[in-house]
Amino acid sequence: MTEYLNARQVIDRIHGAIGDGSKNGLDNTRKLIGMLDCAPRVPVIHVAGTNGKGSTCAMTASVLKEAGYKTGLYTSPFLQIYNERIRIDGTPVSDDVLAREGNRVLQAAEELKKEGVRATPFELGTALALCVFATENVEYIVLEVGMGGRLDPTNAVENPAVCAITAIGMDHMQYLGDTLTAIAGEKAGIIKEGVPVVCHTQPADVTETIRLVAEKKHARMIMTDPSMILAEESRLNETRADLKTATEWKGLRIPLPGKHQVTNTLVVLGIIDELRARGTRVPDEAVYRGIASTVWPARAEWCGSLLMDGAHNAQGAASLADYVHRELSGVHRVLLTGVLKEKLSGEMLTSLSGMARTAITVTPDSPRAMAAEELAGILRDYGMEVTAAGSVEEGLATARKLAGEQGVVIATGSLYFVGQLRGIVGLKP
Repeated sequence: MTEYLNARQVIDRIHGAIGDGSKNGLDNTRKLIGMLDCAPRVPVIHVAGTNGKGSTCAMTASVLKEAGYKTGLYTSPFLQIYNERIRIDGTPVSDDVLAREGNRVLQAAEELKKEGVRATPFELGTALALCVFATENVEYIVLEVGMGGRLDPTNAVENPAVCAITAIGMDHMQYLGDTLTAIAGEKAGIIKEGVPVVCHTQPADVTETIRLVAEKKHARMIMTDPSMILAEESRLNETRADLKTATEWKGLRIPLPGKHQVTNTLVVLGIIDELRARGTRVPDEAVYRGIASTVWPARAEWCGSLLMDGAHNAQGAASLADYVHRELSGVHRVLLTGVLKEKLSGEMLTSLSGMARTAITVTPDSPRAMAAEELAGILRDYGMEVTAAGSVEEGLATARKLAGEQGVVIATGSLYFVGQLRGIVGLKP
């Protein structure tokens, strides 16, 4: 590669590796990181889980920013633009920086091909994020696992300061296993020797699976528990809560709606407790401000009478359904939904069909999308009145018309779909 690529070309080249890359454990990522000399030299918070890991990462990064640290955040997937995946102090990386570091990464990848190493898109993206964080001199890095944990490219980062595991559910079974304990074993693969791991409340067998890994790694395991929630008041756009971890937190404002975000916040507070224990200065005020100012799009996000949530699996859909039933009882609701084929399950369909009596289906912009007509037929079997739309724009217009001035449209089913919808309604990344 001799020509200098702009940001769009870099992103296209990374995505183009989907048919060219060949995953080989963590070796590809380790070799990329080594050649680029971008292994983190600052504390890393590494977070795995099925649901809630993105929210947990966003809140943690926001707290560290409020504490005065320049903080890098790496998440996936993106909603509207690739730059969202790599943020510094909450702002997506600029095209100029993405292009600069992306050219370096792609050049290194080309060199490694001579050794038979063919990096995948996520391996390239992870190396890109680490290069950005290194050259932009961040002081803390928050890394969200892409899938699983043990073999995820982010796990090539050694010696994190703290690890965390959020709620574990049935997702990516074709890669991670078809039981919760098998999936938990893969997630627990991020646990490092002697590094504390903060865990979301889990079923007993899942907790035991993680505990055995932590014990083998001599890693202290900190479990959150519902008893740590001293009080909570749920509102349409936020939750107020009194929580107790190593510190008692009175009147925390959590701007990400839903009861599940309170338990995610407990994981965040556990992470902060561990950072404080190792000498990181994080004042109480930074915790309050950081959590209250967290922005994490497409998680029970309101835009007028449109509610958007990227619930893309059974566990996420159940959390959204719980929020809808508690906060929107008695309100006329219309479901606008599009899903990926491999994500749809009976449990997810039960949650979707319980949110409204009427649905409009769309086809998300993904090669893995289920066609709107096929999804419509399935939802009709669940007793819903369903119309398949020819486009997301058409689907939104129809749903809004059916909801009327007093009703709400609930848009969910896929992050790809909700990301597309955010652009249509004029929301910026």
